Amino acid sequence: MTTRTAERTPELPSNEHAVPLHTEVENRFLTYALSTIVSRSLPDARDGLKPVQRRILYAMDRLGLSAEAKHRKSAAVVGEVLGKYHPHGDQAAYDALVRLAQDFSLRYPLVDGSGNFGSIDGDNAAAMRYTEARLSKIAGELLVDLPKETVPFRDNYDSTLLEPVVLPSRIPQLLINGASGIAVGMSCSFPPHHLGETVDACLALIENPKADVKDLMKSLKGPDFPTGGQLVSTRAEIAETYRTGQGSFRVRGEYEVESRDRGRSAIVISSIPYTINKAKLLEKIYALIQEKKLPQVTEARDESTADIRIVLDLKADVSPDVVMAYLYKHTDLEASFPANFTALKPNGEPERMGLPALLRHFLDFRLDVVTKRIRHEIRLLAERLHLLEAFEKIHKDLDKAIKIIRSSKTRDEARTRLTKGFSLDDIQADAILERRLHTLVEMEVEKIRKERKEKREEKERLEKILSTEKSRWGEVARELREIRGIYADKRRTRLGKVEEVEFTADDFVIHEPCTVIVSRNGWVRRVKTLGETLRFKEGDDLLTTVPGNTREKVAFFTSAGKVYVAQAIGLPSGAGFGEALGHLFKLGDGERVIGAMSGAPPSAGEAPGQGDLFAKPAPAREFLLVTRQGVGFRTESLDVSEETTRAGRKLMNVKAGDGLALVVPVTGREIVLGLRDGRCLRIPAGEAPVLAGAGTGVKLVNVKGSEVVAAVTGGKKETIEVVPEEGSAKEMRIADLTPHHRGATGQKIARSIRDLRRPAETEGASS
Repeated sequence: MTTRTAERTPELPSNEHAVPLHTEVENRFLTYALSTIVSRSLPDARDGLKPVQRRILYAMDRLGLSAEAKHRKSAAVVGEVLGKYHPHGDQAAYDALVRLAQDFSLRYPLVDGSGNFGSIDGDNAAAMRYTEARLSKIAGELLVDLPKETVPFRDNYDSTLLEPVVLPSRIPQLLINGASGIAVGMSCSFPPHHLGETVDACLALIENPKADVKDLMKSLKGPDFPTGGQLVSTRAEIAETYRTGQGSFRVRGEYEVESRDRGRSAIVISSIPYTINKAKLLEKIYALIQEKKLPQVTEARDESTADIRIVLDLKADVSPDVVMAYLYKHTDLEASFPANFTALKPNGEPERMGLPALLRHFLDFRLDVVTKRIRHEIRLLAERLHLLEAFEKIHKDLDKAIKIIRSSKTRDEARTRLTKGFSLDDIQADAILERRLHTLVEMEVEKIRKERKEKREEKERLEKILSTEKSRWGEVARELREIRGIYADKRRTRLGKVEEVEFTADDFVIHEPCTVIVSRNGWVRRVKTLGETLRFKEGDDLLTTVPGNTREKVAFFTSAGKVYVAQAIGLPSGAGFGEALGHLFKLGDGERVIGAMSGAPPSAGEAPGQGDLFAKPAPAREFLLVTRQGVGFRTESLDVSEETTRAGRKLMNVKAGDGLALVVPVTGREIVLGLRDGRCLRIPAGEAPVLAGAGTGVKLVNVKGSEVVAAVTGGKKETIEVVPEEGSAKEMRIADLTPHHRGATGQKIARSIRDLRRPAETEGASS
């Protein structure tokens, strides 16, 4: 008999403490977001550092890598940072170290690197095993007061060591070097500033705690980027950014003009905007030259070494200012640096602040650091004076002290007898026991007395500073002036009013003849000369050709009643099939091209041809718009001389199921409409109403199940060609057609009609 073991149903966990899922998700996401904001992405308003930067500097300081020390492998620094303070990816820590060493990223680099630490061309730094690093001299100013109990410490990630919560920085690091970061739901972007100007703004705020942005900008004129450039933002724009803590700063590269032989000159670009990749900038300039959009420039080359030097050779009699104006508009030689002054306040909360608030947080922090440092120094001085007092007492009866020490059997006994014999405490007695006897001879006594006097005077000085807040602020100001005297250099980003140079875009297009080819399926290409044979994709054919030149505009009309205008030079060129119009513009579903024309007026005495719709518009600038269902109107407001956006411009309101079929220049008093079933309708041009805007129009012809495929306008004495779907074309005069009013069905003149044209010998005739 088989015994079955009863299966136990697992007990479900109690839901006494259950919470809704969305609540738990919200709480955990907020925890994650706060961790990202505080622990990674945003700098502290006091020392201007992110946690990883602070840990790198602290670790290097603990390794003894001061500015005077020998460089050490970056891998050792990264290992120290990861192992003790920052348990994250080694590449992230190394990237932060690299940025601290790049003189094109930081206005005042905090790391002195040896080896390849990347370039302004976007080159990556060498691997950490190849590069070496130590602290820069100015980085020492962030750490100098660290051993003096000036800032709080906290446990590291595994509670085996302590790390500083913030560094006791003597420099306004956040403003002079800037910062950028993206957190969850917020970000920051601080531009670098000149140290001397920033210190002067701090001093102004110390002198006048109620100073506003206007007052501070008397000292702090604007950002000072490590790559130089010229600040083109107006003073009002800069002031608004400093006031709100949000905005942008426009910067453009600087240049000089060098003379060449034969009346030629060269532009030498000596600086580029901050954060712009020089190699990519050059690629853009090369592309403009190759695309013949910069015809004034014959050659561009990079001659940069330690300094930026981009040389553009110009043709003779070319204005360098006009060329640079074009480059400022079409390249990153002029760029905007976003400003978002979001940082962590001393309580750890993120907040967007204006310039006064940022400086105030730093200065209040410095006052606190100075106060704590002075208290620490006073305590050390008091302890030292306490010992010096004991040394003096001992010297007065040195023989007695030596006798006590020699006759004592233990250290404790000697300490006890010294305290009783000379009225000392245990600390003083221990200090005497630790000293060598030769330091207590007569030769050293004067040194002790001198030191005691100096220490007493220093203690009194510090106590005087500590006694009032005004004197403590005076000490903060003194240190700031000292910092400025050591590290302030020449401003790199030039300030001043910028004169904008006017230029015409056509001046930067090579003037040469060309023909634009448009296929029935909407493929467009530009060729220099029109060959005998044209290649198209299978199932495609020629719709129209538009002769002109590279500076002219070309208009494309579509079945949706819209027009799209582009400059000929901007259309795809080459011997291939070109590019679909839908890639150049935003065409709607089912929208197809029905014709094209040049945006330039015709030459004197020139009349438009009709076979390919037309090449150039009529002198009268009056056009007839007709749909497949025979609805249409005339317009005098068809302007195709200016480029449109990719969305185009509306010409006609087309009903569902219908589509624009023809755009015909009006050159006479008669309109002839051709239908696919072989009918033609002749009506007076005046029966087609003139509309000023994008209207619907009126019924011009009753299509009766057919559709409009062609139209011509002109005088009744003119001859037209009727081109059938199959067979030969036949000629007839417009006067041979029976005149009707609009809305009629017309008369049958052929089995089918594909096109209506005017023979070349009759073009230009009028009634």
